Order: sequence, then structure tokens, then C-alpha cells
Amino acid sequence: MQLRYREDGSFKIIQFTDTHIGNMPFHDDDHQTFKLIEDALNYFDADLIIHTGDIIWSEGVKDVHQVYQQTLKVFDHAKIPMAITFGNHDSEEVITRSDLRTIFDQEVEKKADKKHSFIEEDRECYCLEILAADSDQVENVLYVLDSGAASPLPIGIYDWNQPQQVEWFNRTANLYRKGDRVKRNLVFQHIPVPEYWQAAQHILEGVNHETNEAISAPYLNTGLFANMYLDGEVWGMFVGHDHDNNFEGLHHDLHLVYGNVSGYQTYGDEERGVRIIELNQEFQTIKTYLVKVHEFTS
Repeated sequence: MQLRYREDGSFKIIQFTDTHIGNMPFHDDDHQTFKLIEDALNYFDADLIIHTGDIIWSEGVKDVHQVYQQTLKVFDHAKIPMAITFGNHDSEEVITRSDLRTIFDQEVEKKADKKHSFIEEDRECYCLEILAADSDQVENVLYVLDSGAASPLPIGIYDWNQPQQVEWFNRTANLYRKGDRVKRNLVFQHIPVPEYWQAAQHILEGVNHETNEAISAPYLNTGLFANMYLDGEVWGMFVGHDHDNNFEGLHHDLHLVYGNVSGYQTYGDEERGVRIIELNQEFQTIKTYLVKVHEFTS
């Protein structure tokens, strides 16, 4: 489904992250998560749903394919265009990322149109284009990357963006670059890049309360942030992964942002909720804010 600004020049994205749906029959915590999803989608008049990973918690789940299908149906019930990437818990044990993509394509009616899909080692990168309200001009590009799972080498705990993914970003960004240095484009993935450590020193909103590693980023830096900065037209990045972090921070004038943990059957002391991202075509502005569950639940 093609994404387009509304006639009034507005476009609203709702970010869910770390819903961590588990075994069937579903736990009371999972039903509470489903209610959060339904209430949020009823409350916010969103133009796009983006889930930044750990949609399910697949380790030890016996009916993982059905769990994932049922979870997607909760989102698709709202009939809002949807896009996803995966986290470190989505494809453990018996299900693969390829399986997850196939099920998503089969189960979700309102899929946002992917552009420039690139798959390396079963990790997909793709773009979403947001068109102008009254023409087919591309106003904004959303880059969606699969940041992987566990570190494949004895360096830290979590995976890093593959060099091929950084090359893909550069190739694709070259196709869209307008050369005016207007920061209009966004990047979405699950695991934060290492520069989130610096952004945590310049928090605009939210908290950095993770109790183990305050920022669970990879220890190997393959340069995605540097290339976002050099591109000149990226406003910022949105991730999940750290359930007790939900801040928006600045590093070299790029916004490095966490979503708000949305799932109840997982660790974390922060109140569950969502992140909203609002774009304005006329003024070429982007703003984002957190909304906690008590503010929209019925």
C-alpha cells in the first residue's frame, strides 16, 4: 500500500516495539498487550504502523507460527498500513526470518509498499516512500533495517549492522538525495547503534534507566551512523530493544530515539506505551513524543 500525506499536509507514524508475545493459550500479560495495541490504534489516527522488533518471544514457544499469525491479526484489524523489522527474539529455535516475512505477507492485508528490498544472510533492508498529498513526489524516505540478534563473534553481546547493509544504505540514499541538507528521512531498526551511548548524554525527552548495560548496543561499529550523518538528509533513527530506555537524544544533530516498550510479558519497569512520530509536508518538520498506556486506554 502506497503511503501519502493527507490533504492537510500531515502524516502520523505509530511505533510499537518489544511486544514479546509468547505461548498459546495466551497469558494474561499477552491479552493486556493485545488490548494496548487495540486501544492505541483506535485512539491515534495513524497513517502507518511500524513495529521495531521482538514482536514475539519465540524461544521455547511450541506453536510459534500460530502465535505470530494471531499477533499480526491484532495489528491488521485496524486496517492501517504496517511495516516491521525483527529483533533478537523473533526467530529463535524453529522459525526463521524468512518464515516470518512469508507469514507477514500472507496475514497482513494493509502492507506498506517496500522499495529497494535487500536481503543478506536472511536479514532484510528496505525503504518506504511517503508521497506528497497532491503529487507522486517522494517527500520522505523511511529506511528499515534488520539489525540481527546475538553477536556472531566474541565481541559484546548483540549483533551489528553488516557492512553490506551500510553499503545498501549508501546506494539507496544516493537515489533519493535532494542535495538541500533538509533532514527529512528516518531510519528504523531494533538494536541501537553504538552512538546511542553519546546521545544518552544529551537527552531531550524520556529516560535512560536500563539496569544492566544502559545502552545494549553492539561493541563493533560498522559505520551506519557516520553514513547517516554524511548523507545530510536523515533526521534520526528509531529503535527498541532496551525496555527501560525510551529517550530521544541528540548526537551531532541527529536524533537517536527509542520507542516505548509495548509488551507486558517481558522485563522492564517503565509504563507501557507507544511512540508517535508526526511529519508535516508544508513546513518539512518532524516531531516525536511518547504516549503512555494510561493516556489512551479505554
